[in-house]
Amino acid sequence: MKLRTFVAWDAAVSVLVAIGFLLGPATLLKFLGFSTGKTEVLLVQLLGAALLGFATLAWQARDVADAHALRGIITSLLVFSALAFVVALIGMFSQSTRAGTAWLLVVLFLLAASGYGYFEFIGPAE
Repeated sequence: MKLRTFVAWDAAVSVLVAIGFLLGPATLLKFLGFSTGKTEVLLVQLLGAALLGFATLAWQARDVADAHALRGIITSLLVFSALAFVVALIGMFSQSTRAGTAWLLVVLFLLAASGYGYFEFIGPAE
């Protein structure tokens, strides 16, 4: 897979999740097995805003020609995805939710972190 294809995939998935978090936070929180209090709704909307920002960054990375700038973008997306994966995994192991559907977030962040890690350390940019 080329970097251009991967970042487009990541941007598309992030936008879909972000829209859900921004427009239907309580519904998605219930689906993922979390409580739907005002604090949780606010935090998931903030996560949606962050995901939308990172989706925009990923989408813009498709057309970056400067190798140094592209590496900075990929590193930023790798750090975000890897930390989000670790936090989500810790949350699952601490039984923050018992809903199996919450593993979806863990898997999505793992796929993103793996992809960005590949392009950061192993694979060619194009």
